[in-house]
Amino acid sequence: MTVKKEFVACPLCGMNRIAETKRPFRKGGTRITWDRVDLASYLILQVREGGGKKPRPTGKRGRGRAPGSGFHLIEEESLTLREMMESGDYAQVLEGLKAQLIRIIRDGIEIGFLKRDEI
Repeated sequence: MTVKKEFVACPLCGMNRIAETKRPFRKGGTRITWDRVDLASYLILQVREGGGKKPRPTGKRGRGRAPGSGFHLIEEESLTLREMMESGDYAQVLEGLKAQLIRIIRDGIEIGFLKRDEI
């Protein structure tokens, strides 16, 4: 038997989340929200370090048998949008991000999803 699930994808980044189920707080279900990013403080440029398990707060090694897991955020080396703008090193990345935001807003107005007075 095939199991189908509905996912909702962010039009900006493509990240997707499972659509709300009848049991939103059980494993596999979630309430879809898009308000988790505060543009003033969110680390847009994220510097991450790979390999090794992230230690628990107690200092003990992480669970599991795998020798390493994922890439862990280094907050002090990561940058907010404002910091990226001030550095001058990320002009091409910022232009691409801006173009995508503008495209989403224009398309949203064109299809009637957004109204000019909402912006």
